[in-house]
Amino acid sequence: MKLFVISPTKDNPDERTLVTKMFESGLTTFHLRKPKYSTSQMSDYIKDIPAHFHNRIVIHSHHQLALKFNLKGIHFTSTHLKKKWKYWFVRQRLKLKFGSLIKSRSYSRLPQVYEPEKNSFDYYLIGTMYNSLTGGFYSGFYQEGVTAAVKNSGKKLVARGGTTPDSVKKTSTFGFYGIAFNSYLWDSENPYQNFLKILEAFKTNEIELE
Repeated sequence: MKLFVISPTKDNPDERTLVTKMFESGLTTFHLRKPKYSTSQMSDYIKDIPAHFHNRIVIHSHHQLALKFNLKGIHFTSTHLKKKWKYWFVRQRLKLKFGSLIKSRSYSRLPQVYEPEKNSFDYYLIGTMYNSLTGGFYSGFYQEGVTAAVKNSGKKLVARGGTTPDSVKKTSTFGFYGIAFNSYLWDSENPYQNFLKILEAFKTNEIELE
């Protein structure tokens, strides 16, 4: 199962250093999501990450930077997908290398999983999946529905929202393509130590980290 980390919307102290440490410890996919960043701010963030880790970054905005910095991929938000002409323009600019970039998008509800896609995506973030306090499913998600979605949708689904180390085994059992972490890391006093707890959960449950 794959492990994803999503950046906090607002900057976290030492965030870029912490992300680099996560890369050094084995993180292979980092979603850089900063809705209020300008192009130059996003560029500066990427420059603060060692260049040999750039191919592990999926960017949520200012997609043109994906080619400039040889990033791993681009994530299309609902805003991108609603602006059909803008989305078309981005595709034209990226078309020469579009096939080599990872493409992802998000779902917030189970029924969306079964909707046909006009464009091809490599995986789909879905959630909020879990209630971080109880460990159970968040409102709108339930065992039978999640099982069916993972099995029958034909899409690679990544569980996000409310995820903790305790979610790792459950997520793997349901057959998810991956699990994504955000608040569990960035709302803590020591995000890196919490990242190590996630790695330990993979190891303890004998789940191969892809």
